Amino acid sequence: MTIRTHAVYMALLFFFAFTPLAAAATETPATIEVIGKGAVSARPDQAVLTFAIETSAASANDAIRQNAALSDKLITMLKQKMEKDDRIATTQFQLNPVYDQKMRIAPSSFRVRNSVRLETNQVDDLGKFIDTAAQAGSGRIGQLRFSHSNNDELARKAAALAVEDARRTAEALARAAGVKITRLHRIHYTDSRGPGPMRAEMAMTTGATPIEVGQLIIERQITAVFMIE
Repeated sequence: MTIRTHAVYMALLFFFAFTPLAAAATETPATIEVIGKGAVSARPDQAVLTFAIETSAASANDAIRQNAALSDKLITMLKQKMEKDDRIATTQFQLNPVYDQKMRIAPSSFRVRNSVRLETNQVDDLGKFIDTAAQAGSGRIGQLRFSHSNNDELARKAAALAVEDARRTAEALARAAGVKITRLHRIHYTDSRGPGPMRAEMAMTTGATPIEVGQLIIERQITAVFMIE
């Protein structure tokens, strides 16, 4: 046997001897991938309300002047009902020309809209803000949304419940398949969802507007991969 032939023989022997080991080392492990969901509920302790003042006039200056007077009245009256931790701010100001359907060369009037956002912890007394805004001349009461000051902690609890749900699902699947879970391999979690906006039902009455405060539902979802054998 020549030296060259011997070298080729040894190379082939080395290849066939170690190829099964390499294949075994790179073999994909058996896993179960499941989705887990968790949810917690809590009574909200914060609320956001939006009010709007709309005015129209033949000139832009008159529309702005009238709106400024009513908006100042609205903010002043709302502040009288606010507590120290409540916050109020103007969030949007719009001036739009209004055209007659038959004559669109020049605007026939101008419309101004001023939006005010109120954040309050007085979730049990929201009716007084709504009634005050109506008395101040606010013709539009827009969004009413509830939230919770401890939302981050509630979200973590929901995420932990999602992990427990994923493990229960994985264990049930493993039993059905005749295998068993050995360990948790991977968790994917993205905290991108806050509590779903919860709107209140409002009923306009001659007295204080009643607001029924329900429960916030904070939901989280995870994807978990478990090793099995």
